[in-house]
Amino acid sequence: MSYRPSGDSSSDADEILALLRVGLTDILENLANGVYNFCTALRSSVTGNGYYTAADTTSSVHGVVYGRRLYTFLNEFIVQFMEQIAEKSADYTGDNLLAFYNSEWVKFGDSTRCIHHIFDYLNRHWIQREQEEGNNVSDVSTLMFHLWRDNFFMQIRNTLLESVFNLMTRVRDGQVVDLGMVKSVADSFVSLGGDEVGSSSKKMDVYNNYFLVPFIKATVLYYSAESERLLQDGTIIDYIVRVSERFKEEDERAELYLHESSLPEFKQALTNTLIGKQKENLRAEFKPMLEAHEKDNLRRLYLLLSRLEDKDGLEPLRAVFSEHVKQAGLKAVAELDVTAEEIAYPTPNLARLFVSALLGVHGMFTKMLHESFLDDPGFSKALDHACSDFVNFNAICPPSENKASLLLATYCDLLLKKGSAAARKAGAEGASEDDNLEEQLTQAICIFRYLKGTDVFQKFYSKGLARRLVYEQSVSTHGEETMISKLKEVSGVEFITRLARMFNDMIVSKDMSDEFKSKAGVYGEVPFDFDMKVLNMVSWPYSPPDVKLEVPPVLSNVCEQYKRYLDDKHPGRKLSWLWNIARAEIKLFLPNATGPAAKNGYIFQLTTYQLVILLLFSAESGPGTGYGTPAGPTLTYTQLLAATGLGDDIVQGELEIFCKARVLNSSTGLGAGAVSTSASYSLNVDFKSKHLRVNLANMKKSEQKREIKDTMRAVDEDRMFTIQAAIVRIMKSRKQLSHRQLIEETINQIKPFQAQVSNIKKTIDQLIDKEYLERDSSSRDMYNYLA
Repeated sequence: MSYRPSGDSSSDADEILALLRVGLTDILENLANGVYNFCTALRSSVTGNGYYTAADTTSSVHGVVYGRRLYTFLNEFIVQFMEQIAEKSADYTGDNLLAFYNSEWVKFGDSTRCIHHIFDYLNRHWIQREQEEGNNVSDVSTLMFHLWRDNFFMQIRNTLLESVFNLMTRVRDGQVVDLGMVKSVADSFVSLGGDEVGSSSKKMDVYNNYFLVPFIKATVLYYSAESERLLQDGTIIDYIVRVSERFKEEDERAELYLHESSLPEFKQALTNTLIGKQKENLRAEFKPMLEAHEKDNLRRLYLLLSRLEDKDGLEPLRAVFSEHVKQAGLKAVAELDVTAEEIAYPTPNLARLFVSALLGVHGMFTKMLHESFLDDPGFSKALDHACSDFVNFNAICPPSENKASLLLATYCDLLLKKGSAAARKAGAEGASEDDNLEEQLTQAICIFRYLKGTDVFQKFYSKGLARRLVYEQSVSTHGEETMISKLKEVSGVEFITRLARMFNDMIVSKDMSDEFKSKAGVYGEVPFDFDMKVLNMVSWPYSPPDVKLEVPPVLSNVCEQYKRYLDDKHPGRKLSWLWNIARAEIKLFLPNATGPAAKNGYIFQLTTYQLVILLLFSAESGPGTGYGTPAGPTLTYTQLLAATGLGDDIVQGELEIFCKARVLNSSTGLGAGAVSTSASYSLNVDFKSKHLRVNLANMKKSEQKREIKDTMRAVDEDRMFTIQAAIVRIMKSRKQLSHRQLIEETINQIKPFQAQVSNIKKTIDQLIDKEYLERDSSSRDMYNYLA
């Protein structure tokens, strides 16, 4: 049945519709029924259009014979049809061949689906039975695709692929072409299945063998030539930029026309060609990029080398990155403008400069990690390793000390203490002070994560917190709570238990102080403002002083009243007075004093020891001379020692402060150098100051040095106890261990600090002396636990 146009459009349309009517009727009424009848009936006669009569369907032999005849007929017919298409294809080349192939493929696919349904009975009965018996027979649809492959595709595949590769070359050279033709060709290769009829395990063989392999080979040849040309004509940076663009283009195109199963193989071949062969040159450019902070090129290089296996691509870069960060951190610390004295005994200024330098380096490379390395876990680990090195060991922090922990604790004290506004930098525009403070505390915690001596930090931080709470110097309660919460997140509840108890003590103390004041009629009147803080000795970094202070009666009477109140409220509790940390304010009127505040009297902020000394010069009687005179009494150094009960070092230190501030006159002259054990002292009635409040209670440098030494000594003692406890726990559990195993497990179990092997050995010897352990009688290298 065929149709030839006559020229009359109306007549042509009618003829086409008539032709379609005949064809559709034939498909719906005759063809499918014909297949059914042919497979289930014996041929009795054929006249005119032909017909079949029912046969004895109980005989399976006839069904087999006629099923095979029909299958053979279909096979021969399709072969002849394919040969005709192959002859037509000889007239086409290049893009025209691709267009012809795709057009015929679409039509053939539609015809295959139709014929498959027409021969449905043959598929479901004869073909299925043949397949169950192990015969190499395919269903009608698969048969037709195989016949297309064997009788058409195999004849033109070389010319077809050459046309595909020529088109792809034009695409890669920047020309605009229809990539849909490549996709259609590739899809047809997938549909053509395996090389073996009926094979399901090799359904991608045609695609892989006749399209993918030569396609990858052509791609490799193209980009090998381009790679050599780029390196000859430009720099390695130019190469990185161009290859990055190429990968983006090829990835997008591959997603469009390649089967998803072949994408990894194609991308790997492209990677080996453009990156694998040049990996040494690419890696050599990494360090100069780091030094120049070329974030865009670093990102391009990272993305390129991430296509290789880790050991060949990114792992060598991470090592270079880690060392570069470490050296940048060491350099930043070494360039700080600080004195040797500040390094020996760190000051708040050094702490601020030190932490700012660390944060600057960490912030710069954290930004690089995000922008250039896309927060890669391996690079993040390398950054952490480098930061841990330069934070703990640098020009200011020798390996044998834990000075970084001390400096960070001092920096946190600066942030959280009143009067340190300069240390708290401005944050984002419109942000509150609390928000700015929280941001800086978050940065401090960032450095804290890298500390190798968090126990040292805990000691110094608790001392700073204690001073802020006792002297009410915290810039905000919210800030203090925020810092403790952040420390808890990083180090756990145990780390902040004492810190939390200190806050609770302050709340309880305030309630008790208010209650004591409300019961003045019970315990007696208090002649001055009195604020008592009761601290739990276990939680606070304080201990009672080892001096017996001669407390003036005006103060001792009030202390006795409070003691009676506390005994009534909590019977049996022992109250120890911490005179060494107590503070006082006293207003002093000096006869000849000048200055803005002289008329109303100066307010001196003093330590308790300073208060006791100064009250001796305002007393009406005492061990000195000149009582009742306008200039007040004069006392010798020996008399001051006896009257206060303080030691030489304390009295000399306090006198030095008084003389330096010109509050007291020395018989040997004015200033700090006038302090002498043979001198006598009197009030400076000509005192002058621009300030109403004169603070003499600030910690002296000698006290700061002593506190640092004492704290580090306490840390060392605590560490030895921690090592002891760890060894006992391990041995109690294991009963017997070798020397090497015991040391390894002890190091692994102790987290707040890195236990030194020498200290572990010393502790083992101590535990043997205390009969917690013994050496095994059969092996001196083994230890036994003694219950």
